[in-house]
Amino acid sequence: MKTEKVSVNLNPAELGQIDLLVARGVFDNRSDFMRAAARKSLEGYEETFRQFLQPERFIESSNNTLVRTIGIMTLSRRYIEQLIRQNIMLDIRIIGLLKIDADIPEDALRQVVKSCKIHGKIMASEGHKAILLDAE
Repeated sequence: MKTEKVSVNLNPAELGQIDLLVARGVFDNRSDFMRAAARKSLEGYEETFRQFLQPERFIESSNNTLVRTIGIMTLSRRYIEQLIRQNIMLDIRIIGLLKIDADIPEDALRQVVKSCKIHGKIMASEGHKAILLDAE
């Protein structure tokens, strides 16, 4: 999976400690250290992530679907058209990446997205992004 670049400001002592670990072969490079540190820091927050993925005021019915994930989700034109035929609306919560295929008409996306909260990245056209932001 493609990664995102993040800048971090460290003082000289912290950077020196990381460089020493790299020099000793504990980590391949500074980036490996930062990825390991981020993963370790995230380990204690499973409950926070679980709570985010839970519905708030969502009323389950035959025409509403909860979409909850940590990772990557892609909305395709075929899937959106199927939802429209079945009169289903989505309540989307994602920690990670939401990809929206470019060939999905904006009106079709608007018809199926009831609510949307994404922590991470959206790969979509500006029009699709605007629809998702309006659904928050």
